[in-house]
Amino acid sequence: MANAITFVGCGIVSLLLLMSIMLAGPHLLLPATFMIVVVLVGGFCVYIAGGMIQRRTEIMKDWKE
Repeated sequence: MANAITFVGCGIVSLLLLMSIMLAGPHLLLPATFMIVVVLVGGFCVYIAGGMIQRRTEIMKDWKE
């Protein structure tokens, strides 16, 4: 569930940044593009961290058994 929320959040923020590019003009293109990349990379990092935490929980359960 956290991964879905992360992807939806990244998509919404990216769309808002794209709309700001369209409304503000080309002088905002470079900063907004970098912000979109940062948001997507951050979402990917959260996705990886969530997978690592889930895997750790599974390993801890197996360790206790």
